[in-house]
Amino acid sequence: MPLAVAVPMLGPPAVGKSTLASRLGQAPNCVVFRLREQVPAGRLAATAGGAGPLGWMDDVTVATALRRYLDRVVRAAGAHVVIFDNFPGSGRQVRLLLGELASLAPGRVVLPIELSVDAVTLRRRAVQRRVCHRCERDPVRDPRLPAKASDEDAQRCGRCGGVLQPRRGDAPRLLRARLARWQREAAGIRDEFAAAGIAISRLDTTGSLADTAAAVSALVTARSTRR
Repeated sequence: MPLAVAVPMLGPPAVGKSTLASRLGQAPNCVVFRLREQVPAGRLAATAGGAGPLGWMDDVTVATALRRYLDRVVRAAGAHVVIFDNFPGSGRQVRLLLGELASLAPGRVVLPIELSVDAVTLRRRAVQRRVCHRCERDPVRDPRLPAKASDEDAQRCGRCGGVLQPRRGDAPRLLRARLARWQREAAGIRDEFAAAGIAISRLDTTGSLADTAAAVSALVTARSTRR
């Protein structure tokens, strides 16, 4: 099955991008691109060490990881939809993504979705979010994916039983910096998609995960059937 729909998942930190992408990625013929997972461990460690506290990756690293991933997905012909979790993160990365898709998967639909939520809910999610160092073996010991707590013990992972920890990037100082970065980059991201004639769909994530996932699935179905 050829790649038909690319879904860049945009929005500020703690809005629910990774949780939603993980839910959508459970569907048949749907895969999730996460930039960190596509960068070799040694390179990721070097990039993190030299990119400041926010771990911003250089353009060469991003371009190489993205092309290799898309080439692999297209050649395998097993994915109908690719969710790009928190990518692109800048106007330059929008141009890069659109260029690679045009080269490797011509004719595909690009459906960027920008998630939003009120400030109080966003900060509450950041405070409550936990990650599992056992389940997510991050090369630089900085797991990012939200973990589901055990029904018996909210401090332990529901999958492996390990002790859950706050995400490093949710510390107040780093969260403020990440929010500020999104605010700086958001206009450029929107402008680049607009320049390419691609509309951004906007979704509020205040409701349940199931409702938000259903709304995204409906958008994907509607766009893919109009190709």
